[in-house]
Formats: sequence, C-alpha cells, structure tokens
Amino acid sequence: MKTLLIISMWIGSCLLAYSQQVIKYKISKPYAVFSFLEHAVNRQNTSITLHDYIADETKENLVFKELCSEFTKIDTDYSFRREQFPGGRRQQRSTYDLICIALVQSNSIDEFKNKIIGLLPNEDLLKLTAILKKAEPIYEELIWSKYQEKTYGQLARLDKFALKSNELFTKINNFYKGSWSPEMPFTVNLYPIPGKTGTTIATPHINSLCVGVLTDEKDVFARFGVVIHEMCHVLYDEQSKDFQEQLELYFAQSVSPYKKMAHNFFDESLATAIGNGWAYKNLSGKIDTTEWYNHEYINAYAKVLFPMVEKYIDENREIDEEFVNTAIGLFASKFPNAISDYASLLNQVTIYSDVENNLSRDKLIEKVRKYFRLNSVNFSSPISDPNSINWLMNNPDTQLIIIDKNTKENIKSIKKVFPELLKINILDNQIICFYDSKNRANILINAQSEAQVDTLLQFISNQKYFDLAKMVQN
Repeated sequence: MKTLLIISMWIGSCLLAYSQQVIKYKISKPYAVFSFLEHAVNRQNTSITLHDYIADETKENLVFKELCSEFTKIDTDYSFRREQFPGGRRQQRSTYDLICIALVQSNSIDEFKNKIIGLLPNEDLLKLTAILKKAEPIYEELIWSKYQEKTYGQLARLDKFALKSNELFTKINNFYKGSWSPEMPFTVNLYPIPGKTGTTIATPHINSLCVGVLTDEKDVFARFGVVIHEMCHVLYDEQSKDFQEQLELYFAQSVSPYKKMAHNFFDESLATAIGNGWAYKNLSGKIDTTEWYNHEYINAYAKVLFPMVEKYIDENREIDEEFVNTAIGLFASKFPNAISDYASLLNQVTIYSDVENNLSRDKLIEKVRKYFRLNSVNFSSPISDPNSINWLMNNPDTQLIIIDKNTKENIKSIKKVFPELLKINILDNQIICFYDSKNRANILINAQSEAQVDTLLQFISNQKYFDLAKMVQN
C-alpha cells in the first residue's frame, strides 16, 4: 500500500505540473485603452489597420483629438541599462515595459495607477490615468461594445492549445538554452483589431505578450505562431549572462564580413523561423506558405534558417557554434549585398544628433523610421558631448550621425574620432558613408536644416545601397 501511495502521489504531481499552463490568455481593458491611444497617435509598433479605423471613426471628435494631443506629451519611456550583459545584446531596458506589464495585470485604471506609482513623475502619472479614464468610454463605444464577443471567441480558440503550448515551450526553451521557468507563466494579452484582414502587431514585455487579433480572422495557427514568436524574443533576451557571452563569442570569432549583419537579424529571424515556421507546422501539420514576416531580410532569413531550426529542436539540441556559423553562411549566401544596404545597416543603429529634449529626440527617430525599419535604436545627444564621443569610439552598432546644427563644432569632434574623415571637406547637405578600422558602418548626414534631414534620408532610402568604393554618396 505504501508503494502504491507513493506512485499515486508521483503521478498526481506530474499531472499537476503538466496541467499548469505556461501560456495564459487574458484581455485587459486598461491595456486596450492605452493601446487605443497609441494607435490613434500612430506610435511605433502599432497596426496601420487599427490606426486607420480609429482615425475614420474619430475624425469629427475634437475631444478625442485633444486627448491624443495630451497623451503624446507624456514620456513613458525612461531607460536603464544592465551593463553586466554583453554590449552586442540588449542591455537597455525601459519603464515602458513595466508600464505595459502593469496595464496587462490590472483590471481597472485605478488599479494600474497604484501598480506604477514611482515609475513616472507623479504629475505625469495623474495626467496619464486621467486621459485613460476619459478615453475609456470612447473606446467602449467604438470598439469594445462591437467586438468584445469576437475577441473572447479568439481567446477561446487559442486557449485550446494550452497543453500543446507546454510541450512546445519545453523544446524551445531547451533550444535557446533558456533560463526561463514554467513556474513563471507568460500572459498573452489580446486586444481587438476590427476586420478579417489587415496588419496586426504583437510586442513582448518580459512575461506579458501583447497581441493584436483581427476580430474575424480564421487562421488560428498563424495567430498561435505569433504568440510563440513573441515568447521566443523573451527566451532569447533572458538567456543567462554566460551563454549570452558565449553566443557573442561565436559571432565575433567568425571571419565572415557578414557576421555583423547576420547577428543583427538573428533574434528576429530565429523567432520567426520558430514561431511562424516550426510551431505553425507542429500545430497544423503543414508549413505556412504565406509570408512569415513583413520585412525582406527577416522573412527570407527565417525561411533559410527553418530547416536547421527544425532539425535542432526536434533533436533536442541547443544553439551552438555550428548553428551560428551555419546561420552566418546562410545569411551571406542569401544577401550578398547586405553590407552596403542601408535597410540592413540601419536595422540596429545608434543615432547621434543635437536635440533639445526627449520630444525632439522622438521626432527625429520617427523621421528616420519613416524610411527605415529600426529594430534596435539607441540615441545620444549632443554629438560633441564626452558620452557621445565615447560611444562613437566604442559602440558596435551602425552609427548614424545627423548634423543640422552646431556644424563646425560637431564636424571637428567627429574628425577626431574617425581619421578616415580627416582629408574629407564635409560640405552642406552631404552624405558620407564608410566602414572604419573597427569594421563598423558609419553614415554621416550633414544637413543645413531639419527639413533637409528628411530630404537626405529619402535620398539614401531611394539609393538603397551605398558605394563602397567612395565615401561621399551624393
């Protein structure tokens, strides 16, 4: 009897552990209202489909327009760094992630306010919650009252894969050599985007994955693939410090001139190959024949990585040096012109410019985003500040230097950093591109005015590639 009792207890504990959901679904009204405002003002990582819907429904609503104007004045993105992690990985963290987590976990705006006390200046916190409360009935009328039932229907369809999610998580976490425990479940927060087709957006915020769902979409496998995709970003981001350093070393030791480009697209393409490729196939029994990602490099890189990813995961293998070297080779074969392609170079970038405040910074970043997809962007200002100079000397990213004021001082400063520029007479409205002695791509835009910055960004976007044989590009 004693043996039987022990066996019964062991089986019971295993069933309990297996039944615990690694991925849990919910719908948070506070987050939905916050996202509603973000879409209305066309923030980064928002759906153009939802933005256009909101713009059409609120075009005569002057009260809502004023709320949106006030919303844009609140800075929710205060950065801090985890400098103990490798510089090539994401050291920077933001209060924005913590705010999104609090929104997802809250059932009311007041509850949200109490969760984030101290994260924002008190004046901004009170303004933000007041705006959310005023926007809530507008959101209720335009979206929630019409699409609540369909959104919960999408949640129910995804939740059917709860136990399958546990199985996939275990395999993927092993592949990433992850430090994530199933005792820390991921909360997938859904918010509705009216329609059957259109652009959807999903963003990871540590253990809170925020996923826009089309209210009338039918392909549940594709949406589940998006959920797994976002989970992959978190598992990659939360690898141990030692393993992050090991992966960085694998890339650094490669002699390929494409290693930096392959590294820049590695996280996003790997998540796409796993979520939109392997997980989709695992669930549906077939490969998704549509485009997996709305970006030329990421979509194509993910698809050439997919066979190797599938083999590694199915054989319970972890990412290793062989995997990294093969990935670099696949990237080089697929994109032989990547090292001179502005779109590729600006995927991971540090921007240097003289700006007056955070709003000016954000405005300039959005100007660059109008022409290029910035997957990872850092910003330093002013250009001649010692901290900026230090970054210019040591930062591994592509460096985009935008001069539209303090021209003489800034040119003098950057020439001290880059001996390659000493013999160049840098003229107004000129674009200069070069690889430096550390094999870093540098793009210098010397504009006469803020308006001219836009013109020159458009020029390099249209040019697509820079000429490696010369420095002055226009």
